[in-house]
Amino acid sequence: MGLLFFGNLVPVWTTLLIMLVVSWVAVIDFSGFRASILLSMVIFLMQFLTYFLHHWRTSFGEWIGFGDAVEMSLEMSVLGSLVCGALIWVKNILRSRKAGFDEVLGAFNLYIWIAIIFACLYTLLSKFNTGAFQLQARLVKGMDMAEWNHNFNELYYFSFVTQTTLGYGDIVPVSHTARSLAITQAMIGQFYVAVILAYILNLWISAPGRFPESRDDGHHHQ
Repeated sequence: MGLLFFGNLVPVWTTLLIMLVVSWVAVIDFSGFRASILLSMVIFLMQFLTYFLHHWRTSFGEWIGFGDAVEMSLEMSVLGSLVCGALIWVKNILRSRKAGFDEVLGAFNLYIWIAIIFACLYTLLSKFNTGAFQLQARLVKGMDMAEWNHNFNELYYFSFVTQTTLGYGDIVPVSHTARSLAITQAMIGQFYVAVILAYILNLWISAPGRFPESRDDGHHHQ
C-alpha cells in the first residue's frame, strides 16, 4: 500500500525490486528459497535474451534500447513471481480449515497482490502498444502520453480503480487487449470479495473456541 502513496517518489527500478523481494518472501514461505530465485532469474534471462536476439526490439518491431529491455525484463520477472505466488497463496487459503487475524490479513494482502499483477500487465502492454490506453485531458493535467506510457505508478493507480470498479474515467483502456484485461480484473475483483474474503471471514467467525462461552448470570457455581 505504501507504493500507492509514495511510489511517485522512488524510481521505477526501485519499485520493481521491492515488489520482486516481496514476491520472493511470499513464495519462499511455501516453496523454498531456491525455487523463488530460480523462477525470477529464468523469466528475466529468457525475456532479456529475446530482446537481445531481436536487436532490442519488441515483438511489434518497436525499438526500446538496452535500458528499457532490462526494465521490461525485470517487470516480466516480477509478474511471473507474483502470478506464481498468487496461485500458491490461493491454494493454501482454500485449503484452510480455520482462520485467525493473520489469515484475514493475508487475504486482504492477496487482494492488493492481484492489483499489482494487473498493474504489471498494463505497464507491459502500454510499452508494447503505446495506444493501448488514453488519458482524458480534462481530468489528467501536466502529463503527456510519452511520459505517461512509461509511468508504472499511473497504471498501478488504474489497476486499483479497475479492480474496485470505481471507474473514474481519467484513464481509459482503448485497445482490445487493454479492455479485455480491465474487464477480467473487474470480474476477478468482485469474485474475490464475494468468495475468497467471505470464505476466510466465515472460517474466522465460526472458529470454535474463538469467543468465550457465555454464562448464565442467574446461576453461579460456588
